[in-house]
Amino acid sequence: MLLKAYPLLFSASKRALTRTKGSFGRPYNYIPRGALLERISTKLAISKEAAYSLLMEEREYLINLEKSGK
Repeated sequence: MLLKAYPLLFSASKRALTRTKGSFGRPYNYIPRGALLERISTKLAISKEAAYSLLMEEREYLINLEKSGK
């Protein structure tokens, strides 16, 4: 899969994107910030909704890739 949005993220956003568990082993729900969605949508020339769905697709791909590597 070609990652379009992941290279545009800063390091803290990359860590948050691939995080699956929060404190005390609870599931982590990733919700991107509005400024991040705006930045990705302007750089890729897509809507905010498309940027959100692109991030979620890439998140699912990266998590599955990380799980299969272990």
